[in-house]
Formats: sequence, structure tokens, C-alpha cells
Amino acid sequence: MKFNAYTENLIIAGLGWAFMLEAQRLAQEVIMNLIIAGLGPGNGEFITFEAQTSAQMSDLIIVPRSKPDVPGLAEKIIRRCVDEKVFMPVYFPMINDEFERSRIIHEQLISSKSQWENAKTIFFPVIGDSVLYSTGAYLVDEMSKIVPELDTKFIPGISAHSLAASCAKKFLAMKDEILAIIPGTAESEKIIHTLKSSDCAAIYKPKSIKNIHSIINPEDYAKILRVDFAGIPEREKIIEGPQAIENINEYISILLLWKNY
Repeated sequence: MKFNAYTENLIIAGLGWAFMLEAQRLAQEVIMNLIIAGLGPGNGEFITFEAQTSAQMSDLIIVPRSKPDVPGLAEKIIRRCVDEKVFMPVYFPMINDEFERSRIIHEQLISSKSQWENAKTIFFPVIGDSVLYSTGAYLVDEMSKIVPELDTKFIPGISAHSLAASCAKKFLAMKDEILAIIPGTAESEKIIHTLKSSDCAAIYKPKSIKNIHSIINPEDYAKILRVDFAGIPEREKIIEGPQAIENINEYISILLLWKNY
């Protein structure tokens, strides 16, 4: 059957449009989904139903490790929550050199690309909340360089300061009180300024604060308490009063402060 030039052009245009639509559909289908899920502060009982369900339905679970050959707490928790899943450990070095950390993570993702490139949904568990001081940020940064169309979803988890206050049976902030979340790794001047500007505070990793007695004066606070290993029954320890800023040796620790008024 022969067609005139006008009809042939219509057919070619129609086929081109159809091919474009199909290409768009296929592109949408191959978009990779990365789920960053908070598991809570370390007790497997605090993992949410959404996080557990998402882990079970994922194609691959990437688990963070602070030591290459030693499973981390997030990995131990999620392994107990899912059945017959594929796990891929990735080493996240605990260093301040951002360039070197990025390089190490990126090289691991490149060398292991065959393990994850065909996964449609990847699940990444983190201790605590998914968006607060989260290791997930480093993974998103490096995977986005390799997979530009990466789609990221966040599943919240119980934050360490909320759990610490719950363990101590204390309310953190009320009415118009200002609550500050402070990393103990911050510069001393920043910590001092933030404490002065807030009514109550939760300090993560207080062990890292240098000269803590020059920064925190117990007389300025109505309540001071420290919770070590919050939510882990066999290790949980609550220290109240001035003793809370003495002999801070645990990495997993939260210091809570309430001003005197």
C-alpha cells in the first residue's frame, strides 16, 4: 500500500511520538528509589512499622559500618526484622576530612555497582532519626553522583533526645520555651552561644566537648541529666545533677539541660 507524502509524514510523526512516550515510561520505571529509614536510638523495639515493611519490600539493603568487617548496630537490628534479604555493607569512616570520606564511600559504590545498579528500591537503615545527624546524607550525596535520577524517601525514627527524656520521665520543652539540639563536636563558642539563647538543650556526644566545666555551670540550670545508651535496658544509665557532666566516657550519650528561672 502506498501513501502520499503528507500521510507518510503523519505516520512517522505518530511513531516518533509513540516511541517518545514509551521511552519516557521506561525511564520512569528504571528510576532508583533510595529509602533512608531511622530505626530509633538502638533498641530494635523502636523501629516503626513503615520502616520494617519498607525494608522487607526492598530489593537490596545497604547497611552502614563504622569498621569494615564489624556489623554496626543498624545492621544488627534490621537483620532481625527482615527475612531472606540481600545485604550490602558499606564502610562509612568516622573522620572529619569530608573529601576523604566522600572518596572512600564513592569508590566502594563504584566497585560494588554490579550488586546494586539493577535494584529498583534500596533500603538504608540509620540509628536514630533519618534526617538528624544522619549517615544517610553521605550515601545520598555519593549515589546521586552515580545515579542522577535517584529518588529519595525518608522514614522518620525516634530521636535520641526524645528517647532520653522519656527514659528520664521528663518533659523537654513546654509553651514558648526554646529547645536547642547541639552536637558536642561543635566549636566551644557555638555551644556557649546556643546555650545562652535557649531555655533547654539536648547535647549529642557530650563526650566530645572539651573543657565542659568551662562551658556548662551546673548553677545555671534547674535540671541536668545524662542518659547513656538510652533504650538499651542492659546498658542504660541515667545520671542526674552536677555528676551528669563528670566522667563522660560513653559515645552513645545524651546530655539534657533545663535553665534556672
